[in-house]
Amino acid sequence: MLGAPEQLDIFGYRTRRLAEINRVAADAARVAYNFPPSVRDERVRFYLAEAERYEALVAKCTPSMA
Repeated sequence: MLGAPEQLDIFGYRTRRLAEINRVAADAARVAYNFPPSVRDERVRFYLAEAERYEALVAKCTPSMA
């Protein structure tokens, strides 16, 4: 019985992984008390923006299921 081939998309996988890493970094930046609140907020916004940018790239690279 042959199933659908599950080939790893190295570009999409890496990009998804980078988005996840940036979300984890944003969570860490929220509690980095060695920075003042304004810098923490700026760092959180930066990491979340990067995560969204990577997710947008994933959406472009993922074949549509239409």
